[in-house]
Amino acid sequence: MSVVKTVVAFLGAVAVAYGLACIFYTTRVLAGQATFGAAYTPAQQLETHLANLAGLWIYGAMIAIALLIGFAVAFAVKKLLPLLAPVAYPVAGAAAIFTLLTLVETQLGGGAGIIGGARTPLGVALQCAAGFAGGVTFALLRPHSR
Repeated sequence: MSVVKTVVAFLGAVAVAYGLACIFYTTRVLAGQATFGAAYTPAQQLETHLANLAGLWIYGAMIAIALLIGFAVAFAVKKLLPLLAPVAYPVAGAAAIFTLLTLVETQLGGGAGIIGGARTPLGVALQCAAGFAGGVTFALLRPHSR
């Protein structure tokens, strides 16, 4: 039963991290376009957010893989350093997203800023915050030893 709860917790973490990452991504892109004079109605903004939520699924798969690796490392680290246990998964979530963005940029982008919502320090920080929130979600939902 704990395996099922762990899988559910992981899927919840991915959903939270991906959902927030998409919201932050879209908001940053729309804000960037506004600096060039583009104006969007609230309906267009909502439509864009929903389209990105559905259309950025490859980014979601990448987030899932990054979180899986990050949470596995956090599991090992918190066994070695028990004082870090309360923050292990949230920090791992943020670090996983930062590592993902760095790898995507260095291996695929070469300075072009492939992840549109993460082209600025604020955008990167928001993406990492999405990973942190995913880590918090996992920490809260995962099975706990008694």
